[in-house]
Amino acid sequence: MPYIDRENGNIVGLFANKQYQGQKYIEESHADMIAFRAAEAQAVADKAAEQAQKAQDIIDNLPSWVQVENNINNIPDLAGAKAFLRKLTRVVYWLAKNSAD
Repeated sequence: MPYIDRENGNIVGLFANKQYQGQKYIEESHADMIAFRAAEAQAVADKAAEQAQKAQDIIDNLPSWVQVENNINNIPDLAGAKAFLRKLTRVVYWLAKNSAD
């Protein structure tokens, strides 16, 4: 005797036995889980790449401590002090906001 699969009163499938529908559901659930895990793994990889890029950007844009110390010690006037504070503020802002504007 065939098994009639109904959804909201409509016939959506005819099967030789009830087990076919169950197997089909398991296969679809398994495929959905694989797709979900792939998307989740991609999101983790994207986040790791973003963090690595941020770290590299910081490394690329920051001078050595010797250069920083020399610049601080050699500030000649108020305009030089303002320029140094502007650069320092940008770095602090960048780290606090977690992005470079």
